[in-house]
Amino acid sequence: MELEKRFGHDEINVAGHSLGARGLVLALSEVANRNPDVRIGELVLLAPDMDFEIFVRILPRIQRVVENITVYVTSEDRPLALSAQLHGYPRLGEAGNDVSTLIGVDVIDLSDLPSDSPTGHLYHIYSEDVGADLSQLLNEGKQPGQRRRMVQLSDNRWKLLPTTHAEE
Repeated sequence: MELEKRFGHDEINVAGHSLGARGLVLALSEVANRNPDVRIGELVLLAPDMDFEIFVRILPRIQRVVENITVYVTSEDRPLALSAQLHGYPRLGEAGNDVSTLIGVDVIDLSDLPSDSPTGHLYHIYSEDVGADLSQLLNEGKQPGQRRRMVQLSDNRWKLLPTTHAEE
C-alpha cells in the first residue's frame, strides 16, 4: 500500500469529519473490496453526515481492513439535523440512533459537553474535552473504558462528560 511505503509499517489511523467521513467510509469500502490485505488501525468519524442505515450495510466490509472504529455523535449538531431533514433519514453523527446494531464500533456521545462551536458541528476544533479524548485514542491507543471522563451507557455506547472546574 502506498501509505505503508511512504510512512512505514507502523499503524495508520484515519479520521473524517462530516461529508468527509462519508467519503472516507465509501473509499475504505472500495479499498476493502479491491485490496483486502490493507490494514488501517483506527478509523475516527466525527459528526459523520452519512445515512445511518447505509453505514450499517457498509460496516462489515470496512471492518475487514480497519482494526477499530470510533464514531463521535451529539444531539447538538444543527447542520446534521438539517441534513437529516433534507435527506429524510437519520445521520450517523446524530445522537439517538440505535447503535446496538453497530457491532464492534465505539460510539461516543458528546451531548453533555458545552457547545462551544457556534453550530455544534465543529466540536473537535472548539472543545478541549473532545481534543483530549481524541489524543487519548489516537496518541495513547486507549479504549473508551480507559479514557478520562468516559461513562459506559451500553455495550458500545459511551458518554464523554465535561471537565469540571475542580479538574482544571
